[in-house]
Amino acid sequence: MLRFSVLLLVATASAQIPSLGWCPDYQPMPNFNVNRFLGSWYEAERYFTVAELGTRCVTTKYESTPEGRILVTNEITNSLTGMKRVMEGSLQMIGREGEGRMIIKYPALSMPNDNEYSILDTDYDNYAVMWSCNGIGPVHIQNAWVLTRDRLAPSMVMQSAYAALERYKISRTFFVRTNQADCSILPNPAADPLEIKNNVIEVMIDAKNVPISKVPSDEIPVVDDKLNPEVKSENLQERSAVPEIPAESKPMMLPEMSEKKEEKMDKPEEMKDEKIEMEKEIKLKQ
Repeated sequence: MLRFSVLLLVATASAQIPSLGWCPDYQPMPNFNVNRFLGSWYEAERYFTVAELGTRCVTTKYESTPEGRILVTNEITNSLTGMKRVMEGSLQMIGREGEGRMIIKYPALSMPNDNEYSILDTDYDNYAVMWSCNGIGPVHIQNAWVLTRDRLAPSMVMQSAYAALERYKISRTFFVRTNQADCSILPNPAADPLEIKNNVIEVMIDAKNVPISKVPSDEIPVVDDKLNPEVKSENLQERSAVPEIPAESKPMMLPEMSEKKEEKMDKPEEMKDEKIEMEKEIKLKQ
């Protein structure tokens, strides 16, 4: 009874699916090629677990070393803080040759973690169905994952994975979908907002001091007057305390000159007679 209670406690803590009876006899995939299985896989769906509660962008990478070892790297991002957690381990194939059974060990975990996994089905290029089961006495705990090569797998790929689950009678009732959206643009939680603001101000000041003739037109930054009020002060004209002297006006025409001009304009016949007399005197002299 004590062992049964401990098993239920562990199942509740990890939120894997506990069931009565022995582990189902699911045969792993035959003729499994581990070299084709290497690379990056994205977690599309899985059984609910407390360890992955509030997580997103779960990725697993399998890499081989020159010594023949297979390294496992799990990356999990916290949905609330944006912090990324990385767990590193190693993979070892077990069972009959060519059988898709493996043990994955994570040395960083304090509890025993030699967990056995089975690859039930995969086409290596699109999807993979991974399953595990641990049993103590009449109680067993199952877990299952649907992995895809694409972070956001198309519907046809998911249907192929679902078909593999149905062949093994694995219920999708307890499956939850992993959030894989916007994983490439997650903010850096270590960034200081004050530091970012100071960097923006420094860039604006540098752009202000650089001669415009040396800066290409497409690279001239736009300075916001609200952030840098000094820009407006430079455009204001300086005002002197000495009053300005108006420009010297042109002299006006005297009344006498205007009257004489009007008289000449009014006596065109007299001017004509004077001109005739002058011409006569010139002819007499000749």
